[in-house]
Amino acid sequence: MLFAYAMVNDTQQMDTTKGTLFGAYNAVTGYYQNVRKYKDEEAKLQSIVMGGTAQTRAQKAFELCSGFAKNDSGIFTLN
Repeated sequence: MLFAYAMVNDTQQMDTTKGTLFGAYNAVTGYYQNVRKYKDEEAKLQSIVMGGTAQTRAQKAFELCSGFAKNDSGIFTLN
């Protein structure tokens, strides 16, 4: 579902996001905030803000994008 969101959502196809590191990060956070279904608003808050799955995945996406951006050789690494 996240990949589909990244490939077809209008906000992911804008010049500022499509094919960019920001776009990759934005797709992860956008999916968890706008697409994923939660049991209720409390569960959504827990997931996004209070250390749940969405927050964990967003942090990992940030770290991966940051590592890619810092690597001058163009080779993807995990820093």
